[in-house]
Amino acid sequence: MNNNDVCITGMGIVSALGAGVRAHLDALVNARSGLAPQMLFEEKDKREFICGMVPHDVLPHTIEETAANRASLLFDMACKEALGQAGIRGGCGADVIVGTTAGNFHGGTLFYKQKRSGGTPDRNLVAGFLPSAVADFAASENRLTGRRLTLSSACASGTTAIGHAFRMIQDGRSSMICAGGAEALCPFLAAGFNSLRLLSRNPCKPFDAARDGLNLGEGAAALVLENAESARVRGAKTLAYVNGFGEALEAFHHTKSNPDGSGISAALLKAIDSASWPANSLDHVHLHGTATVFNDLSEYNAVKAVFGSRLADLPVCSTKSMTGHTLGGAGAISAVFAVLSLSAGIVPPTLNHQTLDPQFAELSISATPRARRIARAATTSLGFGGEVACLLFEKAPL
Repeated sequence: MNNNDVCITGMGIVSALGAGVRAHLDALVNARSGLAPQMLFEEKDKREFICGMVPHDVLPHTIEETAANRASLLFDMACKEALGQAGIRGGCGADVIVGTTAGNFHGGTLFYKQKRSGGTPDRNLVAGFLPSAVADFAASENRLTGRRLTLSSACASGTTAIGHAFRMIQDGRSSMICAGGAEALCPFLAAGFNSLRLLSRNPCKPFDAARDGLNLGEGAAALVLENAESARVRGAKTLAYVNGFGEALEAFHHTKSNPDGSGISAALLKAIDSASWPANSLDHVHLHGTATVFNDLSEYNAVKAVFGSRLADLPVCSTKSMTGHTLGGAGAISAVFAVLSLSAGIVPPTLNHQTLDPQFAELSISATPRARRIARAATTSLGFGGEVACLLFEKAPL
């Protein structure tokens, strides 16, 4: 362990696969999906969507019942698990950085609906309406007295939050940060993505020739990041290291990623450069992989440009076929899966993948888990407006 190392000493996660790191490792090993038909709308439009909703035994309240604070509750679950694994149980001076897109937005939509109907709106619905409420709630509930930051870079938000935490610790601006992302399902998000014709009526198929869109999901993940000295003084076990971060802005289209993959390749190369790694030292790439036509093509062209002929031997995956696309939480959830890949030596399955799109001939992807020694892994995230971010992780010595 070097003094400049950024150590991961705790992880927490909740998604359609359940609550906790152990449940997600089990899903990875057993190729289990949390996608299922769900009713996201009440009243006149009651059709089902295939979604990744957090199970009722984990969060025993409906979307409507938790409209005011659902995203906050999910991130707090992840934060508590991460802090517990890191050995922090009595509060501390850690900073909190959360990435989210809509936060507790549904509370505001219900408040507006009540107001328009002529009734007396419930003011509690807007108590957590600001995106910053997610970080504020977790900091308050867990007595984290450091700075609170909220980042919103569309579906790259969770990755960006962890990346900025990495930079703050590496630059000496902080010694400990609880960073991650969160998103809660709500009718507004479903209606928005449906209007863009991005939703599939079937479980999504990333990088498959028959892919026809994404499935929405919800969830949260948090990592406790520390500098090496903080981890050493506390006697904390290092689960893995964050070694690099890169971000870019394609500015190509409001919702589509650039088919040539230039933004993703730029962010990935920046991350590799920040880690001072050779590109051929990576053992695995956890792709954003939404199963939309443009996103998957863009990512393939990006990794092809970065890794060249080695791509055929570089295992990749997308776990959105297990959790759904959790938007602002997606990058943080991918980060937890990446660390599990390092520790367990398993490439996660890309469920439902049956026939590789001929355009992606050199992509090493599988619908089943693959045993593989993984020392270094990358994650990629893309967001509307051209937001792109990548993280690099390294296995900690046993």
